[in-house]
Amino acid sequence: MRRLPKLTHLVLFAVAFLALHVIALRVLAYQATLVTYPFMVLAPLLACASCLWRATVEERATRSPWILLSAGMALWTCGIVLSAWEEIFQHLPESVAWFSDFTYFLYGVPVLLATSSVSAKQRMPFFIWMDAAQALMTGFLAYVAIFSVLPFSDTPLEPISASTLVLTYNAENCILAAAATLRLFAQPRGRERRFYVVLCSFLWIYAIAAYVYNNSAVQTDEHFAIDALVDVPFLFLTVATMAQRWLRGDVEEAPQKQTLALFIENVSPIFYTVALLVLSISLMRQHFHVGTVGVFTALVVYATRSTTLQGRYIRVQRELHEARDRLEQMALTDALTNTANRRRFDEALTHEWNRAIRNRHPLALLLIDIDYFKMLNDRYGHPAGDRCLVSVALALQSALPRAGDLLARYGGEEFAVILPATDEAGAYLVASAMQAAIQSLKIRNESSTGLFVTVSVGAAVFEAPQTSMAEILEAADQALYRAKQGGRNRIEATTQRDFLRNGTR
Repeated sequence: MRRLPKLTHLVLFAVAFLALHVIALRVLAYQATLVTYPFMVLAPLLACASCLWRATVEERATRSPWILLSAGMALWTCGIVLSAWEEIFQHLPESVAWFSDFTYFLYGVPVLLATSSVSAKQRMPFFIWMDAAQALMTGFLAYVAIFSVLPFSDTPLEPISASTLVLTYNAENCILAAAATLRLFAQPRGRERRFYVVLCSFLWIYAIAAYVYNNSAVQTDEHFAIDALVDVPFLFLTVATMAQRWLRGDVEEAPQKQTLALFIENVSPIFYTVALLVLSISLMRQHFHVGTVGVFTALVVYATRSTTLQGRYIRVQRELHEARDRLEQMALTDALTNTANRRRFDEALTHEWNRAIRNRHPLALLLIDIDYFKMLNDRYGHPAGDRCLVSVALALQSALPRAGDLLARYGGEEFAVILPATDEAGAYLVASAMQAAIQSLKIRNESSTGLFVTVSVGAAVFEAPQTSMAEILEAADQALYRAKQGGRNRIEATTQRDFLRNGTR
């Protein structure tokens, strides 16, 4: 409710502006030319100022469209000032186009740039320079199209007729409004969506007002009675831009985009290139070389944009694959010891178990437990315990003889090792090497096993396994239990024959 008074004040100002314009034309009809132009200059000037103000209060990423729109309003203001100069001081006929009409036509250049610009998250500085080049080429082609001569040449101007120019204006206005509507349909998010709501509304109001005004101006010179109609779209833009309800409030996210909306958003950056291509083709009959340059420029810009985006897409895809690989690696790695975690161990054991059955090779599994680890934690603290786990993991990893052997943190202070194609003797050698590596660390932990940290190892070796995978885990766990019961700091092994003989199956 607090926003209503300010919006009301803005609307009342716009109504008062229109009413004052109409009254001035009625009262001072004999001086209508002098009376109407101050209003027609002030209205777009207010719109230009409001867009610039809005650009200052927007976030940095969303300022560009407002700046481009304000540039369009500035060009339109220059056009009406030139129109006043031509009519009041130079008395140029209205039956043909002059420099004011050229400036009116150029007003659409930054507006179309604002419509075709990519979203803030996708904006690239290189594309901004390409759009600037297209804008310069459009201005050059527009000058040739309106005056039928090259800029700065000595050839006399041959302006097109007013009726042809009106058709050109109407086509330009409809194209701009349609492009903004398509871009709005793409549902850009948050503040960007608000900009396109304002722009789309303004362009349709402007297209209708310009159609009525231009057709009336072609039919009669006495068109001052409808001059106030020119103020309407610019006053609307001023009110819509300045009103608090367009500035404050939570930025709502647009609904999930459909396929067509996504297509429009991705295609919109080439709106301007298509417009430049159409303008160039239309000039080729009268000015072949100029039109050819325009077509070449449009094609080069399109090819450059497509190549750049394709390269960017490939780079992003590569980065995504690398990020996915890193995430997968993180998901399968123990954060503390940087060894495989339990999930990775389960996957590897399943894989190696199936391969052992397929190739009829033995498979060895070691379960390794740090002796009296709780005593170390209680005596020296958990940070010391973490350092012990890291050191033990490095030592165990260094004792593995092959790259295909896997060390994993099985849980707490317990580690597991998968040894593919390894018999009982080989498993015992690896377990002994691991015990020696741990003892060489000389991590202080006074206990019944000595002054330093030791480990107990339970080994299970299944040759050409024909049982279930869970049984090798059970056999290794039984062997580890015997090692701990036997006084720790020792190696116990269970073979497949022992496991089956004891009836544990």
